[in-house]
Amino acid sequence: MVPPSARERFDAARLINIANGLTAARVLLVPYFAYLLISGRGRAALLVFAVCGVTDALDGLLARWLRQRTLVGALLDPIADKLLMATAFIVLSYVHIVPLRLAVMVISRDIFIIVGSFLYLLLLDSSDIRPTGLSKANTAIQILTVIYFLSVAAFPVEAVATGVGIGSAAYHVIRLTCAVTTVLSGLQYLYLGIRKLSDA
Repeated sequence: MVPPSARERFDAARLINIANGLTAARVLLVPYFAYLLISGRGRAALLVFAVCGVTDALDGLLARWLRQRTLVGALLDPIADKLLMATAFIVLSYVHIVPLRLAVMVISRDIFIIVGSFLYLLLLDSSDIRPTGLSKANTAIQILTVIYFLSVAAFPVEAVATGVGIGSAAYHVIRLTCAVTTVLSGLQYLYLGIRKLSDA
């Protein structure tokens, strides 16, 4: 058996490095992000969300470039992403910017995927779990949806003036697109899970 290259293997011994530090910082910023939204400081919340997005991109790049891929980082990174997005939708719904039904759809899908992945690993003893193309598209749409709603919260007057505020055509299109892709992605994972269990 050919051993994996240094670039491809996980360095399980080095738990603390720059990439993991950025991921941990993203996790720590989530409560502050929620606080800013609840306190009505939309522009600051948008800025923190943007910083989280930058750290998300950087930690992956640094992990590859500096050969700092660790098991901790591989587990913590998706948790940080899910935590940030779930918090964004929950709090935006709490402050009556995002429709409650949309927030429930997004959170339910994430819970469904997490539970399904756990059962898949438990029952099939396999780590061959990869996001589908539809899931990746839905994740991108969810991020853009959060950015849109945060922007509306940060610049309400400008949003109304340009015709993209709450209740506008843009609002309904973005909300509907996020809802439809979220439901379709969840149904796709359900179908794939049932098929894999049937073939096992």
